[in-house]
Amino acid sequence: LDEDGEPALLYETTRHLILAGGKRLRSLLLTLCCEAVGGTVVDALPFAVATEFVQTASLIHDDVIDEDSLRRGVETTHNKYGRKMAIIAGDLLVALAIKLIGERSTPELLTYVAAGGIRMCEGEAADLLMSKNKVQSYTTNAALDIIRMKTVSFMTSAAKVGAMLGNANENQLEALIKYSERLGYSFQIRDDILDIVATQNGTGKTVLSDLRGSRSNYVLAHAIENSTPKQKEEFVQILNEGDVDFALERISECKSIEHSTAIAKEFMLQAKAAIRGFDFVNEELLLLLADFAMKRLH
Repeated sequence: LDEDGEPALLYETTRHLILAGGKRLRSLLLTLCCEAVGGTVVDALPFAVATEFVQTASLIHDDVIDEDSLRRGVETTHNKYGRKMAIIAGDLLVALAIKLIGERSTPELLTYVAAGGIRMCEGEAADLLMSKNKVQSYTTNAALDIIRMKTVSFMTSAAKVGAMLGNANENQLEALIKYSERLGYSFQIRDDILDIVATQNGTGKTVLSDLRGSRSNYVLAHAIENSTPKQKEEFVQILNEGDVDFALERISECKSIEHSTAIAKEFMLQAKAAIRGFDFVNEELLLLLADFAMKRLH
């Protein structure tokens, strides 16, 4: 990001969340998939940076929508710089990503990146439409569908781009796409668990935000799915009032954390199985990434 860009405040706002750190999971995934089939970090770097820009833009806009106050251990961008400047900063990151990719890309690669971004936006919209008074319709299948659009689609597009940059053959490409898909489900279900059980200091972001905002959350969906019609009505009323205690009680009674952990672990094992037998040069790193997605504490 240009430190001399004007207006200076716009570029300061845009750098804020990027400099706060983060897992960089999608850009790391792209790079590892490129290296897995013989590509280099140099091949992957511009696309990895562009991927991180798009992901950060989505987080900035997501925080505006959810009115969250903390992300990556720092104030959310809109809290620090205002909603209007935060929205513009997110837009700038998307434009910078397009520039980075456009300067080095083929139409096919650009299409894959765009497709992942489109699905991510569709998932965000679907998530919003599920919230509040539609809590009663939450199911684990619906939650998985939101995860597929919001998280998995962009991760698979990152993996696909990385693998293609490394000149993967058809079988290698298929394996890495399957790996990234299962990784995405495992990662997001673990994220949903952490939204409920983690501390704010541990995650570096606002906790219980999914419950307070009645946003799609696999753990919450399992608890609702296993509730009586009367309990589902109570979910609607209490979550609309911002009181999460009842939801936490139901989550405990339904053993929704335990169920969700088992599902996330199954996706992790499927991710690992997808890449075995292909002699990827960095197979051990890909396996460790799958472990991290499932077992991380923040």
